[in-house]
Order: sequence, then C-alpha cells, then structure tokens
Amino acid sequence: MTSKKNKERAARAAMRKYKKRPNLLNAEKVEYIDYKDVNLLQRFMSDRSKLKARRMNGNDVQQQRDVATAVKNAREMALLPYTKRVASTRAPRRGEEDGYNERPSRGRPDADNALVDTYADVIEAEVAATETPAAEVAAPSEEA
Repeated sequence: MTSKKNKERAARAAMRKYKKRPNLLNAEKVEYIDYKDVNLLQRFMSDRSKLKARRMNGNDVQQQRDVATAVKNAREMALLPYTKRVASTRAPRRGEEDGYNERPSRGRPDADNALVDTYADVIEAEVAATETPAAEVAAPSEEA
C-alpha cells in the first residue's frame, strides 16, 4: 500500500517536464562510432573515465550501446584508461591536526611505539659507538 504522501509525490513527478539534451552524434552527423576516435569517445565519459548516462548525453538507446561498445574496445586496446585518479583535497576533520583521531596500529595498540623505542635504542647505541670521546676532541694531540 502506498501512502498519501507517496501518491502525491508520484503525481508531481509525473507532471515534471524534463528538458531533452541535444544529441551530440546527430548534431555532428556521426553515422559510425569508431573505437579509434578517442576525442569523440571522451566526450561521453566523465572526468573519472566512467560512461555518462544516456539521459546526460542525449543519445538514443542504440547510440548509447554503440558508444559503450566503442569505449570498451578502446579501453581494451589501451586507447582510453579504465579509470583516472582525481586529486582532491579535503579539509581536515575535527581534531585531526592535533592527532586526536589517529587510529591505533593493527594487532597490539603499542606495537608501533615499541618498535620506535627499539629503533631509537639501536640508533643511540650506533651514535655512541661512532662518537669520539669528548676528552680526545678537547685536548689536541702533541705529536709535532
């Protein structure tokens, strides 16, 4: 059973007039969609290399099928990428700048801290072994 609100919403949606998108293929009088025509195919793809919907392109059903097939063939032939990475920067979340929301490592929560401590001990030992004693540095040798 549908509620009264849903019936009203469906009636309003049925009354909406959608603006038909201009058909790019008909405007340019393209009869055959070639998979090698990368510039044409990229016009039917989003910035992440996904195919745009038929209602976004203005294509009819058969044209959209032909575009999809051509894009798939071009991807297979390495003329078009399957995906593109889009670099986006986001604002830091609350407390992220001061380390509030940092996640603990997998396994033991202090595993990372224990490793850092052991590495610090090893580095201190290596530095101590390679340093010359302060007495030798302060007093110049009298070999001359």
